[in-house]
Amino acid sequence: MKVGKRSPKDGTRTRRHRGGLGKIGKKVGDGLKDIGSRKVRIKWPQPIKKLFSPADIFTLMNFICGVSSVMLSMDGGNGFRLALLLILFGVIFDGLDGPVARRFGPSRKFGVWLDSIADAMTFCIAPAMLLYEMFNQKGTGPLGVLQTAVVVSASLSIAVLGILRLARFSITHHRFKDFIGLPTPAMAMIVVGFCSLHFWSAPQRADWAFDLLTSGRLLVVPLILLLFSFAMVSDVLYLKLRGNLLVGTGTVLLMMMAGLIVGEKEPKLGLFATIVFILSGLTYLVSPMFKGPKNIWGASKRLKAEELSKEIAALEGETALDREGPNEL
Repeated sequence: MKVGKRSPKDGTRTRRHRGGLGKIGKKVGDGLKDIGSRKVRIKWPQPIKKLFSPADIFTLMNFICGVSSVMLSMDGGNGFRLALLLILFGVIFDGLDGPVARRFGPSRKFGVWLDSIADAMTFCIAPAMLLYEMFNQKGTGPLGVLQTAVVVSASLSIAVLGILRLARFSITHHRFKDFIGLPTPAMAMIVVGFCSLHFWSAPQRADWAFDLLTSGRLLVVPLILLLFSFAMVSDVLYLKLRGNLLVGTGTVLLMMMAGLIVGEKEPKLGLFATIVFILSGLTYLVSPMFKGPKNIWGASKRLKAEELSKEIAALEGETALDREGPNEL
């Protein structure tokens, strides 16, 4: 191998090798680097203010709600109520960043990555920590060990499967109009509902006794949520809320938030809002069954087949236009 002279045009050094004469080095300032006969564009770090968009403000608020919820969950007591409320605020901020991005323009890949991180914090880690802090009583004996194992398993399942669900959603580039698997915000809202039921049914609050689900039972609710968490990584099609369904869900969400706020003085109102909220979440969880058993599993294959048929139809239309030729006026 022989090293040649400097190129008079761009000042890069040329190198002779078996594949011919190539250029080694970079041209300062243009972000291009020559490697043999190829040019690779270097993405230089940019200031945050150039990457940030108005939609990212709502995404960042979603992340702040998740972090604050984790900290309040560790405080216990009334902190549980505030932690529940902050997760629901995160749901609202997550729903607003999409319309804001369509109105003011997205921030390209920066906003996509930031949204995934915020969703992982608010809808995966925060509900998992909330469930662990509320139901893990660190009891002794066989029953206490079993309870701890179930609570830890449920918390880890919500966090890990939720992150896997977000990763799968990110690589599809949001090209499907509906969801494959239970969305993480929906799972977080289900966790909030059951944890709120545990919170309000305590003797010092509403003092409501319901077999297997109230505060006297610390094993059933984590076990139920452990089973529900696998819906996030399932191959089941969940419809995206639109129109009247979106309005109805938003109304129930606001009613739940109002119950958490006024429930400090009127626990029975908070309990009533929680029951309505749980029924709404369970309805969405089992909603794929309303279309019949044949439409429950295999959502990814059906969506791929529909997308392929649309591409074939588009190609056939282009072929037909090519055969007709240009129109003469």
